[in-house]
Amino acid sequence: MSDTRSTPTVRVDDLPLAHSRTEGWQALRSGGDVVESDGTYVLVSAEALEYACRHPDLFSSERAFDSLGSPLPLVPIAVDPPEHARYRRLLDRFFGPKRMALREPELRAQAGVLIDSIATGETCEVMDDLAVPFPTQVFLTLFGLPLEDRDQLVRWKSSILELIKPAAAASEPTSEVLEHATELFGYLSGYVSERRHTPGDDLLSQLLELRDEGGMTDEEIIGLGFLFVLAGLDTVTSALGFAFATLAGDESLRARIYEDPEIIPGFVEEILRFEVPVPFVPRVTTSEVTVCGHTIPAGAAVLGGLGPANRDPERYVEPDVFDPARVGAHFAFGAGQHRCLGSHLARLELRIVLDEWHRRVPVYALEAGARPSVPWPSGSLNLESVPLRLGAD
Repeated sequence: MSDTRSTPTVRVDDLPLAHSRTEGWQALRSGGDVVESDGTYVLVSAEALEYACRHPDLFSSERAFDSLGSPLPLVPIAVDPPEHARYRRLLDRFFGPKRMALREPELRAQAGVLIDSIATGETCEVMDDLAVPFPTQVFLTLFGLPLEDRDQLVRWKSSILELIKPAAAASEPTSEVLEHATELFGYLSGYVSERRHTPGDDLLSQLLELRDEGGMTDEEIIGLGFLFVLAGLDTVTSALGFAFATLAGDESLRARIYEDPEIIPGFVEEILRFEVPVPFVPRVTTSEVTVCGHTIPAGAAVLGGLGPANRDPERYVEPDVFDPARVGAHFAFGAGQHRCLGSHLARLELRIVLDEWHRRVPVYALEAGARPSVPWPSGSLNLESVPLRLGAD
């Protein structure tokens, strides 16, 4: 089919997402299903995004992540079918809901300790005190690594994430970022080597013991760990920040969660839809393709819009209204074959934190004058600060 529509231009970096994702996504949606931004094609609507997700042969994830120049295979996100299917067959068993549920008591206890230390005070910075450290502890726990390494891991992660900011693609990484990436590589490599000789009952040991379909190499397992640090920790941190900012500004909803924790799972799904942590996923076209009437040339950089698709009025009733009773799927974890490997773990973490928090701190509010915002442009949507007053009326 030949293209019969011109592709409008909407500059993604100029979207007003810092203070209002609603205004930002509305501005992007005004361009239609597909727009162009600085030479990159952006899939805006749910229909356009789903088309790309259903056709990984046309929209390569592997070629998109090649641009990072990682010396490690970022398994499984930077691998295309058919090899991607092998990795998912090997890994899905470790990250399914039943396997993750086995970890709940330990993770719940850790969340409780962190929240207990917060609940004794009158104020807290929920990002620094809870939303950043807890997902990091979860990673360390799953991989059988020392919890005392938490703060160092956070420093490495925060530095290396500079690599995936949009502006970073056009510039060389700083010596500090390269140094931190090397240190994280060495850290993970050391524990992989240790577990090869002295296995335990942790996820790292279990991955090393895989024999099905040839198992995984040390480099692939290190790449998986690297990816978890870069992608898995920050997304949960982001969702927790948005969750607390939303609840701190809505006394009625806060009270409902305290009185009936059974609504927490629905709240989690809606916060993921409404304030999606990862706004876009990168792809590169392998051949010329037409999406929703717009022709995208071969070899083009593409951004799959998880954020705007989650606000598509063709898919959701009143998409710009936050409704924790909303029922239906969303795109926060992607779609298709590259759907997020850690989605069940992320949901578990979010439910645990919100449940344990409201057992201990049912009443709280934003500090006077606080206006949580995200830095933009950025590779993820993450509130910089969510200062709370505890026990406030």
